[in-house]
Amino acid sequence: MIVCLMGPAGSGKSTLAKRLEEERPDLFARVPVDYFFVPRAAGTSMAEFLARPFGYDWATVDKALTEVGERRSTPACDFDSMRWRSPHGGLPIATAPIMVLDGMRPHPLCDRLFLLDLDPVEQRRRLADRDRRWGTRVADREDHLAATFRQGLSEASRPPDLRLNASDPTESTIRTLIEFLT
Repeated sequence: MIVCLMGPAGSGKSTLAKRLEEERPDLFARVPVDYFFVPRAAGTSMAEFLARPFGYDWATVDKALTEVGERRSTPACDFDSMRWRSPHGGLPIATAPIMVLDGMRPHPLCDRLFLLDLDPVEQRRRLADRDRRWGTRVADREDHLAATFRQGLSEASRPPDLRLNASDPTESTIRTLIEFLT
């Protein structure tokens, strides 16, 4: 089963997916979809690349989910250049009955779609806090990330199975998701 945790940047998608996998590794495996971005083409400037919503390479996601061993992983990514070093060899992907894909756009074949709602002021605060902690500048790309999420909303083939408040305590949301999926 493919479950998509979808929401804007900073809504806690990755945190929830990691926690589901930690809580029930027999049931859930996280697939960090942002690592499967469509890489920036040679000759395309960073400004041109960031002028369009992120695309996800769903064919590579699907292939990774069928692999075993070292190839069952995300691409090895260079997020500074927005290119892949290799189509595999990034973060390992575990095997479980429920694959939890966390990203701003839904997998075209997702079996369940969960949408995280987040107040824009809280989103900016979270992105700024994360940038300070990680030494990144993701908040500088807020418009690009918002365009990617809007694109994802327009691509969703159906309404979400659940809408979740991203400001709710993580443990409460984890319990809600586990109850819904089991």
